[in-house]
Amino acid sequence: MKSVIAYFSHRGYNCVDGKVKYLEKGNTEIVAHMIACVSHLPLFKIEPESNYPDNFYEYLNITQQELANKAYPQLKGYLHDHYDEIYLGFPNYWGTMPRAVFSFLKELDDNNVVIHPFITHDGGDYGSSLTDIKTLCPHATITEPLSLKCTHIKCQLSAIETWVKKGSHD
Repeated sequence: MKSVIAYFSHRGYNCVDGKVKYLEKGNTEIVAHMIACVSHLPLFKIEPESNYPDNFYEYLNITQQELANKAYPQLKGYLHDHYDEIYLGFPNYWGTMPRAVFSFLKELDDNNVVIHPFITHDGGDYGSSLTDIKTLCPHATITEPLSLKCTHIKCQLSAIETWVKKGSHD
C-alpha cells in the first residue's frame, strides 16, 4: 500500500489559545512530523504558489477572502503518483479547510483512496471539513478524523500513535 502524509500548515504568526504568537512551525506541521515519526511515511507539504504574509491580520483577511470567493489557489506542487492512503492534515480555517487544501483535493485522483484527516484548531473542531472532503473526493473512503486543539498538541503523542495504528488497520 502506497501512503503519504499531506498537510497544510501556516508558520509565522498564528492564534494560539486566543493570543497571537510567532511559531517556527505551524501546529499542523508539528502533528504531521509526529505522525511521520510513528508511521515512517513520507511528508508532502501543501503550499500555495503565492506565500501568505507573516502579518497575522493580513493573513486572516486573505484566507477569509479566499473562502468567500471559493478560490482554488495554485499550489507549488501536487502529488503526481497515485496513493492508496493519505493522512491529510490542515488547520480549521473559518469552519472548514484552508482553500489550498481544496485545491489539493480537487486535483487528487480519489479512486480507491483512503483519507485519514487530522485537524488542528483553537476550539472549532473540524467544522464542515469532512463534508467538504467527501464532496471533493466522492470515491474516497474517509476515516474517523483526529481533531487536536492547538494548545494540547505537544502532549498528544499517545493519542496520535493510537489514531495512526487504528487508521492503518481500517
